[in-house]
Amino acid sequence: MAFFGPALQWVNREIGFKTLFHADRDTHLILLCRFLRMFAYGAVALILAIFLWTNGVKGQQIGTFMTLTLLGDAAISFLLTLAADKIGRRRVLFVGSLLMAFSGTVFALTRMYWLLVLAAIIGVISPGAHEVGPFRAVEESILAQLSPIETRTDIYAWYAVLSTFGMACGLAASGWLAYAIRTIWDVKWSAAFPHIFWMYAAIGVIKAILTLCLTEACEADIQPEETMESESTTLLQGRRSSVAKTTVSALEMASKPLKTKLSKESKGILIKLCMLFAVNAFASGMLPVTLMSMYTNWRFRYFVHHRLGNIMAAMWFASSISNLFSASVARRIGLVKAMVFTHLPGAILLGFIPLAQSWFALAVLIILRAAFNSMDQAPRSAFVAAVFLPEERTAVMGTINLVKTLGQAAGPLITGVLIDRKKWWVGFVIGAVLKVIYDIGLLAMFLKTKVPEHGRRPRQTPVTEMDVVTLMGGELLPLGQEDDDDDADEGEPSEGSKVQYEWGEDV
Repeated sequence: MAFFGPALQWVNREIGFKTLFHADRDTHLILLCRFLRMFAYGAVALILAIFLWTNGVKGQQIGTFMTLTLLGDAAISFLLTLAADKIGRRRVLFVGSLLMAFSGTVFALTRMYWLLVLAAIIGVISPGAHEVGPFRAVEESILAQLSPIETRTDIYAWYAVLSTFGMACGLAASGWLAYAIRTIWDVKWSAAFPHIFWMYAAIGVIKAILTLCLTEACEADIQPEETMESESTTLLQGRRSSVAKTTVSALEMASKPLKTKLSKESKGILIKLCMLFAVNAFASGMLPVTLMSMYTNWRFRYFVHHRLGNIMAAMWFASSISNLFSASVARRIGLVKAMVFTHLPGAILLGFIPLAQSWFALAVLIILRAAFNSMDQAPRSAFVAAVFLPEERTAVMGTINLVKTLGQAAGPLITGVLIDRKKWWVGFVIGAVLKVIYDIGLLAMFLKTKVPEHGRRPRQTPVTEMDVVTLMGGELLPLGQEDDDDDADEGEPSEGSKVQYEWGEDV
């Protein structure tokens, strides 16, 4: 019994149970909304490509459908995330949830190709079980604001875990729901698809209701424009920031100019990240979950619907379990190395999937790849939150999501042509090579990247303004246990003077 106590404490610390338990209500609601949304995305992703194929839509048209869907989503999401801090983050999340309900309703009622395309462009529907809509950028910005820096990586890890877990549950539920409807009512497989889309619409309504329960703490802290530039410069120099926080009404926020200023350093980092994320997104877009589901169904008829749902669900369950330890890996080797060394094995395994000669070998490769492929999500989110200033995050995350969506949009066009020519394997090889290039690029460009307030935090600086990377190099002293020496000046330290830092050292 003496062994189990320390073991449980280790597990609790490594996977962040304590952090999750002590998080506030808004954080719990955001995580619940994430789970429900990804459940809905997973449910639709399993059958979307098969739904179109059974309606007589060819491979190239399926690719075009996904591309147009992603482009429409990119435009709407980009505008909403840029305006989110001005018009209200909760409003943006609410509107996005209603758009989910709209798309699900149209897909449940019609099979006309161009009506489906129109509903997918205007509304929110995921063509590949990945994040679409304005949700992720806004939610990650909210979580960064609500979470102290010491626990932020854990929160992001659970955000990623609930994403993959929700997707797994959705994939399994979709397959078994289709199987139950076909078995009980003795109808064709395609007759079960509208019920899945109705479920998707219902989840959109539930999410809209949950969004109304969020508090004002989720909204952005508006900073006077005349002080923003000087304070950004101060932050980048590693000095104490005195951010002026004011509370304004939604009408006042909406009436102010929509303007987000990026520092010179932030612009350079953003350009590099966008280039790399675009490459990775293009590779991912070539083989999203819905096309992987279609490929598995094409290779092995054994995986029809409920069995297909089981293997896809197992893939995401493996991803969920591995994500639990992503924060622990990042604390030990650093964010950039964690992003690369957890993602690279999945990229290599992707290229071996077409070589599988049996359904069992295919399942093993898919599950192993999933176990590695999503472990970089939490470190990546924490890294992006760390290298940009708080007032830049929402717009930056929206820009990154736009670039990733545009990259993903090009992928299905290539795969659609390959489907009609029965050259599936080419897509896997191209995707694997591009993902390896992405990983090498990350390591080369960002391994030694310096971030705002890197390495030290003055005593007066709020914890939430310190970057995540700081935690990778050592442990902060608990608040209240600093030396009582008050040598630190209230203002900026003069050159050559000593300033007491919470790392317990004089500099």
